[in-house]
Order: sequence, then C-alpha cells, then structure tokens
Amino acid sequence: MAKIETGGLRSRQSQGIAMIIPFLAAATVLGLVVVVSARWRRRSLDRIPSLPRKPWLLLFALLPQIIWTHWLSHLGPAAHGLSWILPLSYAPVIWFIVLNVRFAWARVIAVGVALNLAVMVTNGGTMPAPARFATSQPAVTSATTERLAPGSKDRIVSDRTPTFLAPLQDQYVVTLPGGIQRLASVGDFVSLGGAMLGLFSIL
Repeated sequence: MAKIETGGLRSRQSQGIAMIIPFLAAATVLGLVVVVSARWRRRSLDRIPSLPRKPWLLLFALLPQIIWTHWLSHLGPAAHGLSWILPLSYAPVIWFIVLNVRFAWARVIAVGVALNLAVMVTNGGTMPAPARFATSQPAVTSATTERLAPGSKDRIVSDRTPTFLAPLQDQYVVTLPGGIQRLASVGDFVSLGGAMLGLFSIL
C-alpha cells in the first residue's frame, strides 16, 4: 500500500472509495466466518487456539521496505537498479507462510502476496501505479514514461504505457484515519483479509 498525493484526488475520492467496497466487504465476510467458527470451536474445552510460528520473520521483511521508502526511493533514477530489493523483501514473508500453511489465514495471505509479487516482478521490481494519481508530482511525459514515487514502493507509469497485469497494480484509493490517502492493490486487500482471519482465529 503506497502513499499518494492529495492534490489531484479530491474529484476521484468517491469513485475510489466505491471501487474498494467489494474488497472490504469480502474481507469483512471472511472475518465474520472465522469469528463464528472460532466461537464454535471454543465449545470444546480441550481446543486451544494455535499461535503463528516464527512471526518475527515479518520484521526481516519490514526492514528493507523501510529502507526503500525512507531512503532509496528518494534517490531518483539511481534507485532503479535497486528496485529488486522490494520483491526480495518478500522472502521472509514466504518463509513465514510456509511455516504456517496449515492455517487458512496463511493460505489467504499467500494468495495476496502472490498477486503483488506477480505484478511487481513483471514490471521491474516495483508496483506500477497510474500517473493520474500523482498530479502534484512532475508529469510523466512521452519522453519519460515512468518514474519512481518517493516514499513508496510505486513506479508511476503513464496512462498510455502498457502495464503487465494492470488489474493488479496499485489503483484503489483508501482514506485512512486522519485523512491520509493511500493507493492499494487487489493483493493488498486479499492479504488484509488473511490478516483479519488470523487475528480472529486466535481471539
């Protein structure tokens, strides 16, 4: 999920929110299903919810992404050759998923991770995002069809430039508490649904 500029989004905010409603609804339904099943299991006193194995692996995935967003992504064209740090940072996440694959939530997260990795790997290692969401930044011209978005994992791409697996790119506007707006992908919503499943399963 990437930070976006607010300058050109106000006219598209309602449209963006409407686009993510199906994904949020699906995540909510998945969470409710797990809550009901978890309460049903608790009727048996000998069943104790299992905790995830080796959750500290996620810290190793978070560290390179923090380095990218807070430092490397601000280097401009010099950062293009380092963009593969982002897909490689998913390696600890994949290991964590493999260790916990017996849980339904881990399999849902695996789908979300696979969707994000697929679009990132086929587009140079970063997540493509349409240029229309970055109007406060220098425009993407015909001479420069793409550029990195500082402070995010996104590569801003001209709307006229073909993008591999375009339906999976960052293109859904999410407004967080405090009015902060970010872009999200289908994979982000699927991963969020898996995380909700995991949370409810251990409550």
